[in-house]
Amino acid sequence: MKTSRRVVITGLGVVAPNGIGKEPFWQNMIAGKSAIDYITAFDASAYPCQVAGEVRDFDPTAFMTARKAKMMGRFSQLAIGATRLAFEDANLTVNGDLSSSTGIFYGTSINGGGDIAARALENLLRDGVAGIDPWAALEYPPHAPSSYIAIEFGIHGPALSVSSNCCTGIDAINEGFKHIAEGASTVSVVGGCDAPIFPLAFGAFCALGAVTKRNDSPQNASRPYDGLRDGLVVSEGAATLILEELEFAQERGAHIYGEVLGHGSASEAIGMRKGDLSGKRMASAIAEAIHQAGLTPDDIDHVNAHGSSLLDYDICDTNAFKEALGQHAYRIPISSIKSMIGQPVSAAGTIQAVAACLSLRDQIVPPTINQEVRDPQCDLDYVPNAARVARVKHVLINGHSFGGSVAALVIGQTSVPSPK
Repeated sequence: MKTSRRVVITGLGVVAPNGIGKEPFWQNMIAGKSAIDYITAFDASAYPCQVAGEVRDFDPTAFMTARKAKMMGRFSQLAIGATRLAFEDANLTVNGDLSSSTGIFYGTSINGGGDIAARALENLLRDGVAGIDPWAALEYPPHAPSSYIAIEFGIHGPALSVSSNCCTGIDAINEGFKHIAEGASTVSVVGGCDAPIFPLAFGAFCALGAVTKRNDSPQNASRPYDGLRDGLVVSEGAATLILEELEFAQERGAHIYGEVLGHGSASEAIGMRKGDLSGKRMASAIAEAIHQAGLTPDDIDHVNAHGSSLLDYDICDTNAFKEALGQHAYRIPISSIKSMIGQPVSAAGTIQAVAACLSLRDQIVPPTINQEVRDPQCDLDYVPNAARVARVKHVLINGHSFGGSVAALVIGQTSVPSPK
């Protein structure tokens, strides 16, 4: 895609099971520390899966007033926390004319179905309509985080909501990228959030049969691409990136983590749960992202992969990488950070993007932990168990949703030196 304006990443905010803020998150990640543990948010003893990736140290009042925190669903709280961290990291305040030239492109899939909507239903069944919290209709829909970000940070540009399940974060980044590249805004706030660790939402994942039953060893439960994987680990979290037009970022002396270069997306169009083991549609999305970036497959130095620990989806990843990257797929380090934080649904893509930016910064790729038994159908270099120093100039990120949506994004080092 030819554009006249370049788009760079200047702020990273992350609220993840393994750390709040980019540095704790990253240090735990490159150390290969698992954040998966027994569920404490509710009594899960009767559930077939009893482990998850919880953000246990999150205090919403550290990021907003107690009154606002009381009103919001947890997914919105996580989004506000990540966004405040991102603005602080970017050293950017939105005011004056910049307010109207800043857009919000934020996503969620589960939204407030686990807490706000479930509680409203309980109250309705017990007390009738009079028992429903007056603000429930405002708080559970997927547009709540985008609206709250606009309100909290005084942003008057468009506030759009994105929802493509586990591809949401990647697609939200692309929407914000396009808005700047086409001249419609100067700054984009992009991100994803989800909070599924509530009885109803978590129980639905269990009923689907998609989750691990490895309850005896939580830290070993998420094992993407490993021969002993038995399902994903549900987790929660949020991540926000601040995107800026390159010249604007340079003029204000912003630190630049990298540049958004290309995006691709497609749909397998097979079924809501069944995936395409051949990886052909995923490969087409990856090829499109690389093409938009003006690169070749050999230019990709690292893949921060979807890698959810689902038996079929991990095979799809592997086959897609082989088809899209050719023989280069066997030479490239590929990591799944979900081995350490689980699957945070709509937050996954933006959390992967945060990790990708930090790989560009530090020239280190995180490990895929819990690699014990080689799966012959997942035979690429999945950076087993220990982080690795590597030359990283261009990173590919991919996502794969229930329902068949697939997406890919290329982030690279910017060719213009970042001011110190």
